[in-house]
Amino acid sequence: MPTTILKFINKYFFICFIYLSFYNQNLYASKEPIIRVLIAKEKKLRIRSDSNIPLIVKYKKLIKEDVKGITLTKDRDSIKLFFDKNKSKFYEIERDKGLLIKSNDKRGIWVGGKRYSGLINIKNLKNKILVVNILGIEKYLTSVVGSEMPHKWPLEALKAQAIASRTYALKKTGNDLYDIDSTQKDQVYNGLESNTYKTSKAVKYTRSLVITHKNKLINALFHSSSGGITENSEDVWSNKYPYLVSVKDFDQKNPKMHWKKIFSNKELQILFPKIGGIKDIEIIDITKTGRVRNIKLIGNLGSLDFSGTNLRKKMGLKSTLFRFKFVVDDTQQEISKINNLYTSLIISGMGAGHGVGMSQWGAKQLAMRGYKAKDILEYFYTGIQIKPFKEIYK
Repeated sequence: MPTTILKFINKYFFICFIYLSFYNQNLYASKEPIIRVLIAKEKKLRIRSDSNIPLIVKYKKLIKEDVKGITLTKDRDSIKLFFDKNKSKFYEIERDKGLLIKSNDKRGIWVGGKRYSGLINIKNLKNKILVVNILGIEKYLTSVVGSEMPHKWPLEALKAQAIASRTYALKKTGNDLYDIDSTQKDQVYNGLESNTYKTSKAVKYTRSLVITHKNKLINALFHSSSGGITENSEDVWSNKYPYLVSVKDFDQKNPKMHWKKIFSNKELQILFPKIGGIKDIEIIDITKTGRVRNIKLIGNLGSLDFSGTNLRKKMGLKSTLFRFKFVVDDTQQEISKINNLYTSLIISGMGAGHGVGMSQWGAKQLAMRGYKAKDILEYFYTGIQIKPFKEIYK
């Protein structure tokens, strides 16, 4: 039988298994988009039930319905699986094969130190145990909203976050293994640990709503705080989006608006060994909002050019809206002069994140001023429409 047909059959039965066995809830659930969220990559992992309600585990033809917990350990090309009741016996999960875990308990499934609803799909990769949470997007969002924003914030800000996060997730192009990451690489998702009454309310009131531009989902980027003014997309990345343009922010009441980071000579030498640390810095150019676009680092052994975005990642800075100064300790002043070295580099900045799209602290302030979720989104994303999701928008 041709390989392509075998792949189709395997995928067909996998989908049927999920929908018939795991999502037999109601008519809407079958229509609700399903999302696969990468929640862990580990060498060893424990998964257990939250109560006396057992887990249901499926691997190939094996189906066990009385499982309280399992331990997974990566062993070369395979994964060893131990059931708690019988640790003397183990199963091997083959390379590129996986197992499915579900629970009928509303309190979810413990994966490491967090609980998750929906399905848990374990995949055996080359170096890691890959863990993917499969669930309906609305349930996923109740956690994302609480993971990305404090749940005590105004409801309209939470609703704006729900719509932006739903749009971002549905727009995201995944791979064969998962659709979206659970960290800041995409948007933060902490499972049931971040699900509250208020975040559930925000998701429920905005159910299925997404942000579009010319009948296509927008790239609904958001960040914590811009430092007073958001950034044009093309000034951070190469892509220019007509709806991601610079606007005034209202994030001044962010208690972490201003930040500072200090690097010693030793730290700089470790960070930039090729140029022997940093003895001087030249800002090549900045954006209209004052963010560093390109910068040159000069060391004792040469120089390096960075974009502001790449330097932010390299040095762990909160944003690219920063300036710097070198400081010499009085006790080290003479030695520093002789060696042409500074004692430390101080980088001071404002805001947190890439600065593009919706500012979360700005959204909070606008909500406190009486703005509705729709108003907040239309302020931070220029020329957009908010409407129920359709597949044709992708």
